[in-house]
Amino acid sequence: MLTGEGRAFCAGYDIAELLGEGYDDGEESHHPFPAALAAIEAYPYPVVAALNGATIGGGLELAIACDLRIAADTVQLGMPPAKLGVVYSTAGLNRFLTTIGAARTRELFLTGRRIDAATAERWGLVNSVVEAEALPEAALELAQEVAGNAPLSLRGNKAGVRELVAAAGALDPVVADVLAAERRRAFESEDLREGLRAFGEKRPPVWRGR
Repeated sequence: MLTGEGRAFCAGYDIAELLGEGYDDGEESHHPFPAALAAIEAYPYPVVAALNGATIGGGLELAIACDLRIAADTVQLGMPPAKLGVVYSTAGLNRFLTTIGAARTRELFLTGRRIDAATAERWGLVNSVVEAEALPEAALELAQEVAGNAPLSLRGNKAGVRELVAAAGALDPVVADVLAAERRRAFESEDLREGLRAFGEKRPPVWRGR
């Protein structure tokens, strides 16, 4: 079971350090973030995410890499790339497509709005919502219920779902290269730097499309 400390489950990337890390294609298994998500998905038994606070950006992708998600009713969730000038990785986008479908993925990524826990449950981003005070006990009960089932069944069904989802998300290599180029172009743009500055200065960004 995964949960956060303090007021956030996971607030995603440190915006101040994003540019300093250099361009990342988001797909390489040696990078710590994709590698962490891959490790969760490859873990043979179900993983429960208990969302105790803000679940934003990469933190939201971390949550949906888990098999089951239970959220406190006070949680806010969001995906802010459109507010910053970032093009998200295709692997990340595919996780959302297979979790909430194309219409909700478009809404999440194209508006950049945050949503509350009740909306997240309606969309299928989380499986259930409980009062914040009840989250630790409710998450533990869910984990215990899962853990009480047949181990071979848990392993086999998780692996089957994982492989079926992965097979449906395969991209033509040429298309994958085009999308990767778009992501790199956005990362190296003036707009990304403006988006990050505006975020830090708490003002609306002035986009220039370059």
